[in-house]
Amino acid sequence: MTTVKVVNSSVKGSVIGGNNYEITISPPAPDPELLRGAIKQLETLSAQDEEFADFLERFEYYVNDHSGRPVIGLENKLINGGREDLIESAIEHKDRFVKRISRGQMAGRRQYIYYYVLQKLHVQFDVQIRPLLRIDTPSHVVDMAILNEIVSVVYSEVSQVDPSIDMHLIYGMLYFLTGKCHLVWEV
Repeated sequence: MTTVKVVNSSVKGSVIGGNNYEITISPPAPDPELLRGAIKQLETLSAQDEEFADFLERFEYYVNDHSGRPVIGLENKLINGGREDLIESAIEHKDRFVKRISRGQMAGRRQYIYYYVLQKLHVQFDVQIRPLLRIDTPSHVVDMAILNEIVSVVYSEVSQVDPSIDMHLIYGMLYFLTGKCHLVWEV
């Protein structure tokens, strides 16, 4: 066991009495060309292609409720995560995305863009936000991390491919995933 004793000192910075593990995750720079290439490839597939069927299955995974978790809805998810302050805005953003997905569901290109964003939000939330929630990070810090590390990054990539997708819609997708039990805000 390591002990640290600091007496009559003015310390600036950390005092560590043991192991200090710091991990900085830097997401790759946004590359809209990857998304454009994937869309081009998808457009060459027909509804009978196995690859297209696989894509639709992956897309449906995000559009449907997550199996294995009780579906309690967006509002209760946020309440359980101590984020009552987000409820009104979250419902508004989610509803906007639900209307959009209903209209654009038949277009393969739009489906792929939505799938791309949904899976990216899912992975980034689990990797960057869940750890913050586990250590009881203040909500304003979590909100900034969501904006800076997820929403802004996704927006800078997707907006070059589909300018109709704005940051509010990306937040709507985030809350849509929360309501469908893909994202967990509680510890």
